[in-house]
Amino acid sequence: MAEQSAWWRRAYEAVDAVVAPRVESLVRTEEYAQLAATVTWAQATVRHRLSDVSAAAWHLVNLPAGSDLARLRSQVGALDREVRRLTLRLEQEQSRTLEETARDHTPGHRGRPGPDSAGRGAQRPPRP
Repeated sequence: MAEQSAWWRRAYEAVDAVVAPRVESLVRTEEYAQLAATVTWAQATVRHRLSDVSAAAWHLVNLPAGSDLARLRSQVGALDREVRRLTLRLEQEQSRTLEETARDHTPGHRGRPGPDSAGRGAQRPPRP
């Protein structure tokens, strides 16, 4: 097995030694950089135009286009993050409320005055 991999490796390295310097000298030229930029610009332009045409076609038949679905995915992601944040906040609040309730019902607790305390202040309505 090692002998089989060795022959193809040697063949690859021989071709690479001849081809690599020529290719490197080609890609380091100003003309290549301009050509690469032009090709990249052309590809992006064609991609955007095709996207616009396909979106118009989908909208003609009253169906959502890919851009509509991407926007909806983004909105669903934002809603998911908000629900997670609110869930964490609610869990923290419930935990704090349970701790306070347990503390208030502990025998000998001298925290807040209980309902039978003399001199308690004005009552507030319970929180929603």
